[in-house]
Amino acid sequence: MKGGKNLISVPKTNNYSNKSYKFALKCGENSRVIIPAGPVGTTVTAAALTINLSNYVNPCIKLDYITQIIGLGFAGTLNFQIFRTCNNQGPIPISPEFTYEVTVPQLITSDFSFFTCDCDLCLNDCCTYIVVITIGGGGFVGNVGAFSSKLIATIVDSPKPQCQ
Repeated sequence: MKGGKNLISVPKTNNYSNKSYKFALKCGENSRVIIPAGPVGTTVTAAALTINLSNYVNPCIKLDYITQIIGLGFAGTLNFQIFRTCNNQGPIPISPEFTYEVTVPQLITSDFSFFTCDCDLCLNDCCTYIVVITIGGGGFVGNVGAFSSKLIATIVDSPKPQCQ
């Protein structure tokens, strides 16, 4: 299927009960972003993924982010963090910051990935997850970008609601 619309959903029954659990995999589209030179705190969005949670009772989502960082004469600190927005609310951080740092200016091509889980969902709507890159430390020198960035969600649902 075309990027962003590929969703695999498989009902699964465990061996301990006859309750059914849903499982889904959703892949975002490949994206790329050149990170502009700027002061500490400058941000860019590297990837986004929207998930419709209306058919889930008690979802828990594992989010995997993968990218290739390419830089020319780059030295600096980049902080990556995943945020969630649902129901027209402001962004809520759901992961810690993951740091990528190069101390000496150089040519770089480096794979960078991390994952986090979001199981604190008490809602029945669409949520958008975004990966934000923030310039950290003392800024940076050179040119750098995040290429072939992708956010992937694995959704598991329990039939027992835990939200009250």
